[in-house]
Amino acid sequence: MEISNYRPAAPGGNTRARMDVRLDSGIFIRGVRLVETRNGIRVYGPTIGDVTIVALPPAVADAIAEAVADVAV
Repeated sequence: MEISNYRPAAPGGNTRARMDVRLDSGIFIRGVRLVETRNGIRVYGPTIGDVTIVALPPAVADAIAEAVADVAV
């Protein structure tokens, strides 16, 4: 998995950053959000308005969150 174009979010909200992700399968997802919640850091696929464009399975979202920890340091 490759994390690219990591962009910290503006202060004031729960979104901490946006990034692009290339999965090992070759799928490239732009605009993945890193969000701080009461239960810790969560990763969400991009949306347009209130419509989710890419839904990430929990295992994939967790793997992205772990990979981002290395990039964000």
